[in-house]
Amino acid sequence: MQVDPISVGRAARSWDEQHVEVAAAAAQIGTAPTGGFSDGVAAAANCFAGTWQRHTAELGDQAGALADGLRSAMVDVLRTDRAVGAAHLFLQDRLPGVG
Repeated sequence: MQVDPISVGRAARSWDEQHVEVAAAAAQIGTAPTGGFSDGVAAAANCFAGTWQRHTAELGDQAGALADGLRSAMVDVLRTDRAVGAAHLFLQDRLPGVG
């Protein structure tokens, strides 16, 4: 299996950017004015804005979690690769014909 750490890092940064942008959108939705409407329309507008704010905030959180997951997976891959390399060197020093 081959994993390119640079590509994984770029993908993680892209998800981080999405997290920031979607979180900003959620904040803007939450502060959208709903005044100036009749009571029935204002209530519906508030409900709509609240629902979309929660939805976009969840999407932002998911994007951040994806970024964190990619970084965590890359750390695991690099640690595993290092451990396999160390085990191979250990065996190479002790067993004839290995390497």
